[in-house]
Amino acid sequence: QFSIMRMGRPTKKKGKTSSSSRKQRNETQNPNPPKFSSPTLVVGRVSSNVISSILAPALNDLAVRSVEEYADAMMDYEQRIARAKLLSSAPPRGGEEEADDDAEQGGEEEGEEAELDLDGNIVVEPSIDNDGDASSSTTTRTTQKIDTTRQIYLDESGDAILPPSSSRRLFTSQRDVDELSSLLSDASSHFSTPSNAWKVHANAAKFERLLDEKYGRLRPFIESHPEIEAFVRTVQRKYAMGAMSPFRREPCPINKTTAIMVLFMMHRQNVRFEALVLVAMFCLVGLQPWALVTLVALGRWEMERRRGKRVRGMPRKPRACEPYHARHIANGDGGELEEESLEEERSRKHALLTRPPGTKFDPADLSLRDDTFDVLFLGGGIGALYAAALLSRAGRKVCVLSPEDDVSRCAVVEEQRRRGGAFANVEFDVHGTDMTHAARQQALLAPALCTTTDAQGGIRFARVGSVIDGYAHSILSVPGLGTDNVNAEPVPVVINAEGPLALAEYCYARFGDNYPGTDLEGRDNGNSTSLNYVKACRQINAGSGDYYLSKLFGGASSSLGGSSSSSDPLKSAESNVYQQATMRPTSAFLDKCLPLAPHVRCLMAAIGMCNENLSPDNASMAAHVTHLCGMLSEEGMSYPVGGPRALCHALTSVIEQSDGRVIAGASLQELLFEKLPEEDGGGKGKDKKKKKKGEGDDNDASSPSSDGPKPRCRGVRLQNGCEVTVADDGDGAVVSTLGLIPTFLHLLPPDIRTAHGVPPGLPAVSERRPLMKMLVGLRGNKDELDLTGADWYRLPNAALPRDEMDPATGLVKCGTIGVDGGADDDGGEGEALTESTASGRGKRSKAASTPSTSEKKSSRTKFKPGKSWMKVSFPSAKDPSWVDRHGNVSTCVVTIEADDDFVRVFDTAKPRIYSILNNNSGGSSAVERLSDRVLKDLVETFPQLEKKIECVQICSTPYRSGLVQNPARFAIKGNRPEMPYPGLFIGGADLTVADSASAEIVGGWLAANAVMGYSFIDYLYLKKNITSDLQQFLEEPNLETERDGVVVEDLAVPFTEKDVVIGKGGCDGGNGPTDAAESTKEE
Repeated sequence: QFSIMRMGRPTKKKGKTSSSSRKQRNETQNPNPPKFSSPTLVVGRVSSNVISSILAPALNDLAVRSVEEYADAMMDYEQRIARAKLLSSAPPRGGEEEADDDAEQGGEEEGEEAELDLDGNIVVEPSIDNDGDASSSTTTRTTQKIDTTRQIYLDESGDAILPPSSSRRLFTSQRDVDELSSLLSDASSHFSTPSNAWKVHANAAKFERLLDEKYGRLRPFIESHPEIEAFVRTVQRKYAMGAMSPFRREPCPINKTTAIMVLFMMHRQNVRFEALVLVAMFCLVGLQPWALVTLVALGRWEMERRRGKRVRGMPRKPRACEPYHARHIANGDGGELEEESLEEERSRKHALLTRPPGTKFDPADLSLRDDTFDVLFLGGGIGALYAAALLSRAGRKVCVLSPEDDVSRCAVVEEQRRRGGAFANVEFDVHGTDMTHAARQQALLAPALCTTTDAQGGIRFARVGSVIDGYAHSILSVPGLGTDNVNAEPVPVVINAEGPLALAEYCYARFGDNYPGTDLEGRDNGNSTSLNYVKACRQINAGSGDYYLSKLFGGASSSLGGSSSSSDPLKSAESNVYQQATMRPTSAFLDKCLPLAPHVRCLMAAIGMCNENLSPDNASMAAHVTHLCGMLSEEGMSYPVGGPRALCHALTSVIEQSDGRVIAGASLQELLFEKLPEEDGGGKGKDKKKKKKGEGDDNDASSPSSDGPKPRCRGVRLQNGCEVTVADDGDGAVVSTLGLIPTFLHLLPPDIRTAHGVPPGLPAVSERRPLMKMLVGLRGNKDELDLTGADWYRLPNAALPRDEMDPATGLVKCGTIGVDGGADDDGGEGEALTESTASGRGKRSKAASTPSTSEKKSSRTKFKPGKSWMKVSFPSAKDPSWVDRHGNVSTCVVTIEADDDFVRVFDTAKPRIYSILNNNSGGSSAVERLSDRVLKDLVETFPQLEKKIECVQICSTPYRSGLVQNPARFAIKGNRPEMPYPGLFIGGADLTVADSASAEIVGGWLAANAVMGYSFIDYLYLKKNITSDLQQFLEEPNLETERDGVVVEDLAVPFTEKDVVIGKGGCDGGNGPTDAAESTKEE
């Protein structure tokens, strides 16, 4: 009934009425009568004052009833009291005396049995007989609460007569009823006032309650800052109105068609994938800017969270390793040792380098067979030890098996060792440990070398050369360079760390190139072809890092990057350019950029391919630009202080302290594989589909029967029959750093190779001709012999081309570089490569070599003094600690290509390989004849060495040098760390560029990351890899090493820095001491 009333609302105004008439109408009539109501209806005339009309009568009735009930209870109480008094005053039944005695006794008993305790309770005690014992029929002790001011009466049953309780009654008298009526009257008048003041109080109370529910303990703070409450209300109001929605209500600034075109152009400009997603969500989905910012912030937070997450197997806290030169580590014992002097410490550290790192293989030791490892490395050198040290730090148990007697790949003169000569303990760095971009290599090496006392494990790098020669590191002798005749004496070119600008000025002065002018701000405003060529090579080489990184995940993420025709997962313009350069010959790029400068073209070809006797027609452009940028870097070349043995000792110590092993002299026989159960022919259908699509051409040649899964590699068998295996939990890995061809043609069992094939594209590559090393021991130091730290090269593969003028068109026809110099291009692979790539330069080279095939074949397979490719290095002149360690002796290493007396080429094989012949086939006379020719050539090139030669030894067993750096090496899909066989990985320089210590380190880094199993999201977006994780979790070393109160660095190989005084005729024109080598950690 009350749902149709307007409770307490004022009446609507209708016209102008006086206040008295309006008040009278409100009191007598219903302000809002219902429509179509009957005149006799009572609902419309009920008063709106609910309290006076409903609540007051009901409450008054309840109050009156409660008072009446209380009055009835009091009357009953009075009657019981009167009855009790009457009973207590009645005479006894057995006589007057007996009644009096009984009354006396009863009165005493009543007085004794009904007592009051301290709380005002009646305590009824049991009756006591004359003997003092309680009777057996006594009642139990009871307590009842009574008013202590009233007289106590007991009824017939002995219970106390209590008055009715008034504590549970609200109304006990007429005064209470009157107070209730007054209260209801006041409430009725309060809530029925026309001003409705009661609503204000009600809303205020509601607001207080809402504040308590909303803010709780923060209410005092909100009340002291009312602007916060206003802001919260504004946000709530906007959210209710839809203003806080992540999607825009207004249309996009540009229509969808234009947005799609913008996204397409951004994709063509190789914009990053995440930027494309944000633009698409703004233009097409319609997200508001604040929603995009929130999305980016959440994505960044998730990336940081995943970046700090450890990959599987990596311990929470990598083990901290002691330096290998610490006394308790070097001696193999613990405990406190007496303090040694500075000279004793220096001698002890130098003596450690006289023995090779690792442990010599003992066939009688069965612990290697019984032990199980997580990762097994096949091969030695810096690359294998570096990857093994990284995995050891990451929690893997590693074993390194090196076929060579020295894991550091150094050699010694055996005759001197047998008879204890001056060179008995002198190591020869036969493979060259020169490093380009030393700062970058140190950043990669730091997580593997870090110890408790030094961030680099005590290893330092010194710049090759001195400040006098501008830190020269290479000397190039190219036939015809700087002259008009190829047969004339060439002008040697010194490559130093002064950068491309100095080389451009040299080309201007000697070869007639344009001058590389610069403005006042140092910007190039000249027209130097050599400087522009170097700049173009640097732009191409900028994407080399992304290209080699893409080898870790192949085409798994090709949808996120690269062009539509490329499987490169990295979306980078530079990486795409470098990838295209890998499949093109160098000669096309040289002829296009340097058509009118044959001497500059010849010099650039020599700088870019000085480490291999390969002509520009057959060399890959990617290898050319990588070598050229490294050679012309302002950092120059760096060499580890103490040589490769110091670096390998530091890496070996990390492996052994992490429960790993390094074994030298272990001859490998073949790889071991698990036998998997054969599956049904479901794979054949897939293979047929792949052939129909044209996707399996390489696989058809390299894997004759690729149906079903391939067996997992589980270890290696040695020549003595010992089997070294890895864990069979699915995470075990075998990493070969020997190269692709030795691994799959020499170590892979023939039955496995026949059944499951080799990596895709391997038949298309070619093996480089093996190299031979000649060790020469010299009397005297580098100052006495006038030796330089720069490597000397003779490069017939870059001989001056013969350009011709076309009389019909007047255009210059570029000649072929390296043809007239008698370059050993390994014509077999050159012809096959140029035919497959349809290169015009390759066809011209093939035609030029056709008329005199036999003559050129004989020149290619026999070393000719003064003409054949040769490299001469002086490792002792690069190491600043050499004189302190070995005294007044020097070393020289001569590198040449092996003759046909030592190797045999298989041109018809796929891939093209070399077989190393037995030393007995040619006898010792072949070695002696070759040694005499090489030594004669060396003395003619360096006359100061003629009477200073102490010993000579030519290594009769040629060294394999990996793959030829032609386009096929970079184009095949199988040249990546993870092989088709599960558990088998490849590392080393074959993954990058050949004959470079820096390339070995990068190849080892790629192999270690592949074993750890990082995903492409970790690499591309999180910048997460094994070195970044180790740097994040490794403890900082304690660099405070004191000696005699002075803080010194804990160097692995102490040495004496020698100041160089520049005379007046020097390059600076002044005097001043400078450091001969940058050896501090910061440099």
